[in-house]
Amino acid sequence: MSTVKLGSAPKFKSGLQSNEDPFTFVLSDETRDRQGDIIKASAWDLDDFEKNPVALLGHDHEKVIGRWKNVRVIGKRLIGTLELAKEGTSELIDTTRKLVQQGILKAVSVGFLPLEGKPLDEKDKFAGYEFTKATLHEVSLVAVPANPQALSLVKSFSSEEVAKQLLFVESDSQPEPAHGRATTTPPRKLNRARLRLVARGLM
Repeated sequence: MSTVKLGSAPKFKSGLQSNEDPFTFVLSDETRDRQGDIIKASAWDLDDFEKNPVALLGHDHEKVIGRWKNVRVIGKRLIGTLELAKEGTSELIDTTRKLVQQGILKAVSVGFLPLEGKPLDEKDKFAGYEFTKATLHEVSLVAVPANPQALSLVKSFSSEEVAKQLLFVESDSQPEPAHGRATTTPPRKLNRARLRLVARGLM
């Protein structure tokens, strides 16, 4: 199969907390993602990201919570260590730190621009791509409200606003932003509805 040049639409891939250190994450590996795509570990271009490796919450550029350190490829995995802002910087960051340490807030999502790749099945246009060149733009800590542990913590948060900021829903289909950034803020309507149910003891 021949390699093809890809468009300029940003894409997203999920990663998880490592077992060794709660602040070290597997940002990406070579497994197929929910769109059916594979990113080869050798595909990653980290040059632009390393110039400004900020850590975001939920792909929201207004919620900088720290920075990523020692982002590197090991074997078939892209690894990075999250360094949150200092304790006391904000209530949101302090709560985030506690949830990460407990292994409750443990998912990440990378925003990247695929540059080159090849279809996994040339006979099936929906089979997905194997990306052989991709530029990393940003890495966000993300949460999913369906996580029972995360939901149970809503009642214990000191601020409902902090809960709203943490327990968002990451969209399955992120539109290409008009302002040229590689990421967008996930919708929160479902999140807020879930929060109201939790507050009433219905979830």
